[in-house]
Amino acid sequence: MAKITDYGFLFQNLFGTTKTNPIGSFRLSNLNSRSVQQQLKAVGIDTNSKQYKTVIKNMMSAANGNGAMYTNPQAIKNLMKNYDEDGDYISPVTGLAGLLVTEENDAARKRIISIPESSREEMFQLTKREFIQENGVANGDTTKRSDVYTNLYRKMNKNDRLAAGYTMEQYERAYSRALYAAVRKADPNWRIGNPIPKNALDGVTRESVEASLVQSGNKLVSVDSVSDTAANGSASYRKTIAQIENAFAEQLKNSPQIIKKEEMSVEVNENVRAEKMARLEKRLKEGSAASEDEKLDMKI
Repeated sequence: MAKITDYGFLFQNLFGTTKTNPIGSFRLSNLNSRSVQQQLKAVGIDTNSKQYKTVIKNMMSAANGNGAMYTNPQAIKNLMKNYDEDGDYISPVTGLAGLLVTEENDAARKRIISIPESSREEMFQLTKREFIQENGVANGDTTKRSDVYTNLYRKMNKNDRLAAGYTMEQYERAYSRALYAAVRKADPNWRIGNPIPKNALDGVTRESVEASLVQSGNKLVSVDSVSDTAANGSASYRKTIAQIENAFAEQLKNSPQIIKKEEMSVEVNENVRAEKMARLEKRLKEGSAASEDEKLDMKI
């Protein structure tokens, strides 16, 4: 049995063309031939466009570079409708380009940028309303979050849409955390799914939440969390300093370079000894050397 290598009918079924084999099917390996180029131009395809080049690139990639694969001008023209003039994929859900996450742009999209206040307000109101309706449960079946994001994307330049979506995610999480914290403050025993105490969220506004936010790298965090971290860091720092000072004093007491091991012939009052010890420690910390007399005066 002969092996069928004409896959043109698959493109026809996928892209709404007739079910009969189209006139002009050709192998991808013959794409640059004069006759094929004439066929493409005959159906209105601009072979210099980024749309066309993107489609052909994807076709060759899908075929693993196998030029024996068949296609036809109409299939290519239909596929080109999925890309804008820059060759960027157009989302069939939003009708917008610039929303495709790839390995190349995944890291670059994770940045904080300025987004419209109207979009932030829309997200806050939705988050608060759904938080109350669902008693704090994040219900993916009923949320209208995607509508808020789509409205945001329409307000942004194409090249900023992914970053705008990432920034909105940061605000959305901050709003949710603030609502949760407010309910727990009103009722420390409250759990997600339980009825929300009356008036617990009255004082939570978008402005109050955003006023508490600061940018930390590519994230938005609350000032309180930063303060807690700083306070913990300061406490740790002070503890470390105390440990160093204690270790220094202990080393000072046992250092053979400072302490005369022989018994002193003159009895020294304990208060005098303590005073001299403190003075010597101070001088050593300041970097000045103790005199030989001072060293001999010490009896630990």
